[in-house]
Amino acid sequence: MATAARRESIPLTEDDLAVLERLLQSSSLERRALEQLSEEVGDSKAALLHALLVVGIDAVRERAREDGYHELMASQDTDDEQEIRTARRRQIADWGDE
Repeated sequence: MATAARRESIPLTEDDLAVLERLLQSSSLERRALEQLSEEVGDSKAALLHALLVVGIDAVRERAREDGYHELMASQDTDDEQEIRTARRRQIADWGDE
């Protein structure tokens, strides 16, 4: 695990705290799920919160990559359509000269 560069305070709701307590129990469903999603899950609250943060960051990055891919594909489709229209106009103009 990388060394902590900085510590931040984060607000936790009662629901957050309840999930955190379940994550501290090695046999809980939440703990097993987190262990499947994260390479490193510690036993302290801070380590669990860090694992949750890493999983969340990974999910955000994955969504950003997917969105970027979809935007790229959409822009290429638009560019391709424009190229096809331009080629058709040129072809029609060439046929007019025949």
